[in-house]
Amino acid sequence: MWQRQCLNLVSPIAMAINIRNREAEALLAELKAATGKGATQIVLELLRREVAFQRRLGNDAVQEKRIDDISRTARAKAVNTDLTDEEIIGYDDDGLPN
Repeated sequence: MWQRQCLNLVSPIAMAINIRNREAEALLAELKAATGKGATQIVLELLRREVAFQRRLGNDAVQEKRIDDISRTARAKAVNTDLTDEEIIGYDDDGLPN
């Protein structure tokens, strides 16, 4: 009971987790034996890792949209010209400025 009260102080959401899956139980037992940590600590660490990963995925999507927006803006500003690449860059065959 005390643990549940403390949990309520830390988080507005308190819930019990009951996983009935043999593979999950076996993997958890393996991690407990390998690390010496309790089930709660193992699950908490794994959840933190997954949440951080999902947040990074969300940030990647935001960055991808920004890059797409910048690309569209740059394409819209592109100037069509009959100049060759060398003329646009502005250097002669010896690598000197024109």
